[in-house]
Amino acid sequence: MLELHQARPEELPQAEALWTQVFDDGPALQRAFYALTRLPGPLVLTEDGQVQAMLALPEVTLTFPDGWRVKGGYVYALATRPEARGWGYAGQLLSYACEVLRNRRADCILTVPAQPSLFSFFAKNDFAPAFYHRRVEARPAAAPARSISPEAYDALRESLLTGTTHVVQDPGQMEFQRRLCPHPGSGLYRLELAHGPGCAAVECWPGAPVVKELLCHPLDEAQGAAAAAALCAAPAQVRLPGGPEDTPFGAIRWLYAAPPSRWQRSPQGYLGLAFD
Repeated sequence: MLELHQARPEELPQAEALWTQVFDDGPALQRAFYALTRLPGPLVLTEDGQVQAMLALPEVTLTFPDGWRVKGGYVYALATRPEARGWGYAGQLLSYACEVLRNRRADCILTVPAQPSLFSFFAKNDFAPAFYHRRVEARPAAAPARSISPEAYDALRESLLTGTTHVVQDPGQMEFQRRLCPHPGSGLYRLELAHGPGCAAVECWPGAPVVKELLCHPLDEAQGAAAAAALCAAPAQVRLPGGPEDTPFGAIRWLYAAPPSRWQRSPQGYLGLAFD
């Protein structure tokens, strides 16, 4: 018998093992994610007591240039047991997540597909591409930078995204991002650049450093990217906000009849951090 529900305490070890199997994230990281995003655990699809699929569903806020905000949910760690794939379980779980969000009076659900091929899967589940970004390769060139708290990063981030349709990430989510990479130099930074401050979320993975988000004045993008790479002491891939001519980073599904007119006027938005 199939069931869809919030994971029960006795099902959490199964969900934890599935997350580890699919994404290779250990139990400590998973528990930190639930604690920092104020979730009791994942939503699950079970069959005869066995967890077949799961997803985590933290709340997010999508804000528009005029200050209008809507509540949403962010699909994270969507996983199906390898031997249970092909039975439509992930789609059923996404439909259940939409039902949960409607009951919470949310307006949308969004996600970042783990790989480009999954955009077609989400399209079949009524998601549309959104949240475009650019990726550049930057060589290190130091500029003044200092590590800042999640709260300070969040405040600076919001100031830099004024006038942009974007997903707001709260301090708990920013703290999870800060902890994602354990290597020295990783973290949340304020950069002092030619035209004003910028912010960068840096992950110094050995051999493949990445700046998950760089926000700054458009004229400072090259300087900011180089400064962020300098924190890694190596060339780094840097993610920047993009437009419709760039690459879709995420996908969105509106939970009611049609997207709001504000979204239709500016349908790409900016998400930035996917905790990937």
